[in-house]
Amino acid sequence: MLEIYQNPPTLENERIKLIPMEMDHVQPLFAMSDSGVWEFMLTEVKTEKQMHHWVEKAVELRREGTALPFVVILKETNQLVGTTRLFNIDFNQKACEIGSTWYGPRFRRTFVNSDCKFLLLQFCFEEMRFIRVQLKTDERNIRSQKAIERMGAVKEGVLRNERILDNGYIRNAVLYSITKEEWPTVKEGFIRRNALYES
Repeated sequence: MLEIYQNPPTLENERIKLIPMEMDHVQPLFAMSDSGVWEFMLTEVKTEKQMHHWVEKAVELRREGTALPFVVILKETNQLVGTTRLFNIDFNQKACEIGSTWYGPRFRRTFVNSDCKFLLLQFCFEEMRFIRVQLKTDERNIRSQKAIERMGAVKEGVLRNERILDNGYIRNAVLYSITKEEWPTVKEGFIRRNALYES
């Protein structure tokens, strides 16, 4: 599956498009980020130089064949509104993780996150034929946990002292997953919520 890293996919619906992250996305990503983005992230970006390093590292993970980083484009305006990625991709075990997701202030708590997660999950389960997709979030990030639970992901537990963040904080991480057996029900929930959103 090396082809997927050399020619990464674009995922889209009628409202958003996930395109492969590249170095020319550094400036627009930095321009739309704020301190709220980094509160529970593994690292904190305060300068454009730090954003350059953050994007460079993500692109390098794709070259190494372990991640597919994307930026999120709002199709109506062609505006870059966020970023997300698939990582810890393991084709032998048919599993991966969704993470490093954040959006500009105006696009939080909108359809954007739901659309992103749906496109990524659909790609994982229906195109790559994975059997498991997991998500982790900081134990302090209650809003993120509620959003993941609304998707239909199953909470598996808390990973204690899971990681030391760049600021020195030792975090606990809440672990969720969706399996291939659960995907049809989860997919139906996304479609139903989208219909309610549009009505």
